[in-house]
Amino acid sequence: MGLLDDLKKQADLLKTQQIQGQRQNLQVDKIKLVEDKMKQTFQYVNELLKQLAVVKPTCPLTFSIPGVTNLQGLAFADSFIDYRRKRINDKEHFDTINFYVKWASGGTVVIDCDSQSAVQKTHEALWASKVRFTEEERKSPKGIVIGAKFIIPAAVLTDIVVKADHDQGRLLVLAKNLFGLGVEQLVVPAPEVDEAMLDDFAKALIGQQSNFQRFRIVTAQTGAPGQTGIRAQTGVPRPGAPR
Repeated sequence: MGLLDDLKKQADLLKTQQIQGQRQNLQVDKIKLVEDKMKQTFQYVNELLKQLAVVKPTCPLTFSIPGVTNLQGLAFADSFIDYRRKRINDKEHFDTINFYVKWASGGTVVIDCDSQSAVQKTHEALWASKVRFTEEERKSPKGIVIGAKFIIPAAVLTDIVVKADHDQGRLLVLAKNLFGLGVEQLVVPAPEVDEAMLDDFAKALIGQQSNFQRFRIVTAQTGAPGQTGIRAQTGVPRPGAPR
């Protein structure tokens, strides 16, 4: 092997080490940025929920159960916030922030169905909307369902999970009943998390007009929410969530 070949190998090795070092530094910067933004988000939301508990605002949103009823005039009733950490490079970092706001009026909505088809339609709509309800069936002497009464508590849980995506430098949001009944997935680049963005998010949380939907993931073909890597666990309460 000649001297020139030896020098070329040394140069290639140095370039590789420099590239690896730059990637490592970039990843460290992403981790720190996401950690700072997760901490800022937790502190903001934690203080927000404390203030909402005092003011107890009424949510102006209409939570619509298509073909069944609309839940309106719901006021702040309860809230909860918690977080989980995970270890990265021998240090503890934010993994998820979990919180909810419960909106309620204290009343109930009663839907009385007088046919089997109406019962099935209402039952399917309620299950699709994932609201709580109780059902009292009416049957004929032969045991055939001929009607039912559905009792729906006038209450909605806005349930949010914010997950740190350290690899990509972003915050992933899984939001249940944030813009109405339904589940939304949103992606917020970490550099965009600031006081103004959090204020915008707070407006969305209490039903005011905001631009927070700009972070919503929508597939090009169907218009349905895309995937953020957070798995929805509908119907499985986590610690602190009301049943």
